[in-house]
Amino acid sequence: MSAPVYSMTHVAPTIAAILDIPAPAQSTGEPIAEIAAELKGSERCAVLAPDALGMYQWGLWHQAMPFLGSLINQHHVVLHAVMPTITPVNFATMVTGGDQSVHGIHAKDEDFQCETIFEVLAANAKRGAAVGQDGCTMGDLIGRWAERCGQIAKRAPRYEDDIVADMLLEVATEDTPEFLITQLVTTDDIFHEFKPSSPQVVPYLQDMDARLNRLVEGLAELDYGIIILSDHGQHDGDGRGTHGTDCDEDSLVPCTWTK
Repeated sequence: MSAPVYSMTHVAPTIAAILDIPAPAQSTGEPIAEIAAELKGSERCAVLAPDALGMYQWGLWHQAMPFLGSLINQHHVVLHAVMPTITPVNFATMVTGGDQSVHGIHAKDEDFQCETIFEVLAANAKRGAAVGQDGCTMGDLIGRWAERCGQIAKRAPRYEDDIVADMLLEVATEDTPEFLITQLVTTDDIFHEFKPSSPQVVPYLQDMDARLNRLVEGLAELDYGIIILSDHGQHDGDGRGTHGTDCDEDSLVPCTWTK
């Protein structure tokens, strides 16, 4: 499918434009006009990120994801992950608008070297929340930093995407933060285990699609503008899926939005 391609550095400025707050100070990206125009005016913004769901896997298995397909068929862009195409680096880019040379993140236990969207939210009397799993980037990096900025972080046990979804909807309902972000990690796990091209991944993609459907329905009722994207893709390696290179399979990910 043909669509405009934007750098991952454009995500944080897009979130800021939707919420009518400044972009993080060291951001090098710009708001993605298509998304900002559609979602601006929403009281809140949520980013849902199925980990490692790249354009390569979408091309192979899109029929297993009818809900996500219904959104992509309405409108979508392609995001180009920054190098290296690994999870901590690209989630750090999502919340800063800068690449690794700007945010300084190489691993999930490191500290940001620039302003993030969470500092901007706090400075503008708004709240952000990160919902993820213990031992993963959303819990160990993004959630840790959100807490440091006086924002909300919730953590589920590892390998529990359904609990993450439950927690996210609970936070959205009870705390109503203006910004929510979550990472659904099962996709990355199963692509690593089986290879992205293996039919064994299909049942997990069907589960992920149903999970996204439930999240979107719940968040839309609370006036969240919703962006669905991924941090990177994966390619078939020697016996397993892998990523980290600048090849298209690792770098190009679908991005869609709704409200």
